[in-house]
Formats: sequence, structure tokens, C-alpha cells
Amino acid sequence: MSLHLPARRVAATASAVAGKPSLHLQYLLPRTQRRSAWFNFGKKNASKGSEESPFAQELTRREREQMMASRNLDRTQGTSIFDEEIKEAERARPEEQQGPGEASRSPIAGTRIKEHMERAEDPDPRWRVRFLKRKVMQMVRDGNKPLTREQRIKLSEKEHVSKSTALPTSVKKLVHLSHQIVGKTVDEAITQMRFSKKKMAREVKWQLEDARDRAIAAHGMGLGAAGGQALVKPKRIQTKDGKWVEVHDPTTLYVDQSWVTKGFWRGMRIQYHARSRMSVMWRPTASISMVLKEEKTRIRQHEERVEKQAKKAPWVHLPNRPVTAQRPYYSW
Repeated sequence: MSLHLPARRVAATASAVAGKPSLHLQYLLPRTQRRSAWFNFGKKNASKGSEESPFAQELTRREREQMMASRNLDRTQGTSIFDEEIKEAERARPEEQQGPGEASRSPIAGTRIKEHMERAEDPDPRWRVRFLKRKVMQMVRDGNKPLTREQRIKLSEKEHVSKSTALPTSVKKLVHLSHQIVGKTVDEAITQMRFSKKKMAREVKWQLEDARDRAIAAHGMGLGAAGGQALVKPKRIQTKDGKWVEVHDPTTLYVDQSWVTKGFWRGMRIQYHARSRMSVMWRPTASISMVLKEEKTRIRQHEERVEKQAKKAPWVHLPNRPVTAQRPYYSW
């Protein structure tokens, strides 16, 4: 018995089956959406009714946020004398010039309402009250006490502490650069790091420049030449290391202290030895810290050493003091 099928139909079916991918590969193929006459049936009437509904009269989200921000702005500190100028500038600014980030940004994000700012400025009110009570008690207890020497020095002299991030080197290598910059002025230390052949010298140079800029911006250090505080006649002083230097500006920055701290391990590698043996070598990190001070600190230290030396009594070879530990018999 033979099957009677047209040859054209058999060939089309065989080609379709042969070209069809497997089931797990069909999900990777692009899919198209098929629409018929019944697609989206009934939604036109629903949309027309929704436009006429009272919900369509509701303000958009952007308008609601602007209205809320304008209401909250009146609750902070009252109106400002620049309100008209600000509003006119906002009206004059076209909507097309706003970037994509500005359009999506909520106006409530920059609010300064008291209730909103309390969470950021005062997250723990009970701790703040306890801290203020302790400080008031400390002021009442120590109000009549004179200032200590350290407090008087901090009132008249400035300093800045800077610490670098974890550098990909070891303490053994970085400590030599730390010893090289201590006791020098910041400009001289930067010059030393500029011409150094060490790999981490450029990192120390960058840290010196960053510490210098932060000391000038945060503490107002090193502004004597601009403020007219430069000395008329250079002063020659001796440092604590025994070196003699000349000071032209008492506000010149210098590196008073510098130390190195061990950091975390940044990785490891295998070190191969003889006889099929191996060991683990950890890659270390280290950070350098420095304290910047002004030359007026070294001037004060030099004057204190000179004054202390002047107050010392002359050295006597045989001082006049009573003889002790005498025995009536020989001690050998």
C-alpha cells in the first residue's frame, strides 16, 4: 500500500522541519507581535471615559511637587528679598535648556524645612543633650582654671595632619622617603621627591602638595608673605636635629613629623622554589602620614632651648653635697 501525497507538499514540510531550531534555541530568536481586528478592543471607549472623569483633572506629578515645594519654602524663614529676581530668572529660562537630569530631579530634594533638616543635622537628639550637659559641667568646673601650656600653644600656632591612602608598597621601602622629607620645608621636600628615583616618590610628592593646599585652604597657613608678616631680617635658628637654618617668613610650612603605617594585603602570588616546593608571597600596602606646621613653631622651640640653657647653673666638678652610704668597715 502506497501513500499518495503531492511531492510539492512533502518537500515543503521536510524543509520546514529541517530549518526549525530546537526548543531551547527558540527563546533566543526575535519574536513579533501579531495583532488582529480584535486587538485592543474596548479600550478606546475606556480611555474616552477616563478623560472625562474627575481623575483626569488631577495635577501631574511635576506640578504637585512644585506646588509642595513652594508651600514648604514659605514655612522656613519667610520670604527673601531676592524672590522676585529668582522667579523672573526661572520664568525666563526656557524649558528646552534643562538637561535630562534636571527635569527628573525633584524640587523637594533641596528643601531646607526644619523638619527635614533635623534628621541630617541632629540624628540623635538625646545624645546631643547629654553631650551639651557634659560640656556645660566641664566649663563650670574648669572655668577658673588657667590655660595649660598646650592650650596656649594651640591658640597661637597652627598645624595640619594629612594621611595618604593605601599605597602599593611596603613599610620597609616607604619609610626611607618618610625620613627624607621630615624636618624640611614643604617646597624643599617636594623638590626632593621630584628628583628621587624611588617609585613611590611621586605618590609622596602628590601627598605633600595635597597637604599643603589643604593647610592653606582649611587653616590659613603659609599666608605670611601675602599678609605682610615676613621678617625684615632673617632669623637664624637651630632645629631639634642640630641643623642651623635661616627663617625669612615665620609662616613658611615645614614637615614637622612623618611616619608610615602598615595597610591591608592587596593580593598574593606563588613563589616557586627548588625540589618542587612553593610558598605564598603577600603583596603589602602602606600609607604615609605627615604633620605640617609653620616656622613660628621652630622659632619658639629654639628660643625655649636657648632660655633653658641660660637658666642652667654652671657645671661643678666636685659638688658640695653630703657623703652618704658610709660603713665602719671595709666593703671588700
